[in-house]
Amino acid sequence: MTFKELLNSVSFEEVAPCILQMHPDAEGNLKWYKIHFDMLRLMTPKHHDDANSNVCHISMSKWDEDSEPHLDAHPMEGDYWEHSLTKEIVIAPEVKATNAEIAACCIWHTSFYGFVREQQEEEFRFFKLDNYHKDRWDDYIYHKVRAEKYFSVIRRNGGYIPSVRELAPSKKQELFSKAKDYFWCISASMNKIKRKKMFRREFMAHYYERMAAISRFIVQAIPALSDERNNMSMNQLCGLFQSDLFSPETITSYADENTNGVKYLCELLEMEDINTRLDRMVVVLTTDEWHQELTQDEQRLCKLLIGNCKSSDILVATDPSLGRQVRIDYATFNSEHPLIGKQYEKEI
Repeated sequence: MTFKELLNSVSFEEVAPCILQMHPDAEGNLKWYKIHFDMLRLMTPKHHDDANSNVCHISMSKWDEDSEPHLDAHPMEGDYWEHSLTKEIVIAPEVKATNAEIAACCIWHTSFYGFVREQQEEEFRFFKLDNYHKDRWDDYIYHKVRAEKYFSVIRRNGGYIPSVRELAPSKKQELFSKAKDYFWCISASMNKIKRKKMFRREFMAHYYERMAAISRFIVQAIPALSDERNNMSMNQLCGLFQSDLFSPETITSYADENTNGVKYLCELLEMEDINTRLDRMVVVLTTDEWHQELTQDEQRLCKLLIGNCKSSDILVATDPSLGRQVRIDYATFNSEHPLIGKQYEKEI
């Protein structure tokens, strides 16, 4: 039995309790495990000659000599997921586990570095740097190159990027504190000029990290600004640069041929909400077909996503390449004022 066949033999409802039993800290992330589970089931297996292995050994292992044996799947980390699906599941004689328990173990291992490709690429910093910036593990270089590439797109579309000096004093103080917390390890005997230069570099690394995250979201939202159904401007969207706190995320549905992508995401959010503590939210809802008004299911999805946020702005967009799937790009943030000033709940 291959990993793909194993996944097709169980449902996520059977697998979810096994994940929580094996890894209690997964509570609050079950929605991501479901996305990963469904994504793998929709993925076409493909063999890679340079993979770690063509089999996955299921055994009972110990973290250390004093721990109890636990179910283990090896090797499942480090290979392309499409290849992992081709791996033959080889179960050791001492293993007494159900298919659901084995599937849960394999899913935990394959999702160790990210539940979807974008998260995995971010984990390993697979952002394409040019030939002059090869060191992706240097925070300053990596975040600066990312930010500047997004900046260029925003400027071409009429957006404005605030400099460090133009940020709110509270935000500059936050960046200063982050740099100071990291800088404690620098020796006090170091040359004063060098210390100042290194501190400045650390400060700017935090600045570019924040600006890259916000800029990436703005770039994702730019296509929606030209849609006649939306009333947000580029200047309003760039107001996110002055937000107090900022947290972006993208969720795509992985619905099968019998399921609607919007309903898939509704069920996902009903299983576990976003649990945000931030005050405001801006959402880009992208579907495969253009329609003037949000359907009842789409309105329900937005309400589930928004939760208890004080205000929210909804942008809608169309991408035919999604097929029957739906994508939501959203950012939660704290700010004194909403981007537009209207609460979504009052509009519907």
